[in-house]
Amino acid sequence: AFEVEMNQQQQRARKSGKFISEDSKINWEIISNINGSDFRGYKEISLESKIIKYRKVDEYYEYVLEETPFYAESGGQVGDQGKIFNDDFELSIIDTIKSGDDIIHISKDYHKQLLKNNNVSCSVNSLDRNNIKANHTATHLLHSALKLVLGNHVQQAGSLVDSKKLRFDLTHYNKISDDEIDKIEQIVNDKIQENINLNISTMKFDEAKNSGAIAMFNEKYGDKVRVVDVKGFSKELCGGTHVSSTGEISLFKIISESSLSTGVRRIEAITNDRAFLYLKKIDGIISKIKVQVSCNE
Repeated sequence: AFEVEMNQQQQRARKSGKFISEDSKINWEIISNINGSDFRGYKEISLESKIIKYRKVDEYYEYVLEETPFYAESGGQVGDQGKIFNDDFELSIIDTIKSGDDIIHISKDYHKQLLKNNNVSCSVNSLDRNNIKANHTATHLLHSALKLVLGNHVQQAGSLVDSKKLRFDLTHYNKISDDEIDKIEQIVNDKIQENINLNISTMKFDEAKNSGAIAMFNEKYGDKVRVVDVKGFSKELCGGTHVSSTGEISLFKIISESSLSTGVRRIEAITNDRAFLYLKKIDGIISKIKVQVSCNE
């Protein structure tokens, strides 16, 4: 019953605030009669493609490409932003989502020239993508660290990964103490310092489960699944984007721990430059307090 209710809540959350309309009756304007939505973003963040169809939904435009480097929101990871352009026009992409088999690129921009020239260059915002990759891999490390510190009863009950932070909801009845937070942070940062190479592979679902890979209860999996393996520490089924090695995360810092509902806690954390700047800000505050109270300790 918990899984059913959690899945329904997540579906409601996905629908709220989304740019895409739920009205599937809005017709597409077809530019090219070719199959599209081939995702190439695991290895490329820019490539040449074609716009094959588009439509206007409220004040936004939705575009589908023959192939794309833009990751569509899934598994807690937000959709990519960037631009689609050629010599005649430029479309700023503010979100990417998936609807059925279509990867939909959402923009406020439109240019009639795309009807004459639908050959485009695609470019994902590389800074955001890199931060998202670091935060997503850190989420996997956090999941394993939570099990080590709190116990194997810990299960993922939701997550959000964007370029600014990561959010992880877990099943746990007690408040996570400061001492436990310190231990969790230390474990994750130790794995970052070890600079472990990630092994990402595709295998049959049953084979992946038998190998020890963790599957999320609210996700739907096909016969073939993508396995993200941080050797000796974390192994999960995941379709998201990740760093090549844990060292790319640089630094991990938990910034909040709270109760989401009975038996579910929420952790928010930051990585890379944001974690460094956060600690620098805290250090500055402590320095000012020391001056005010005339304390050197």
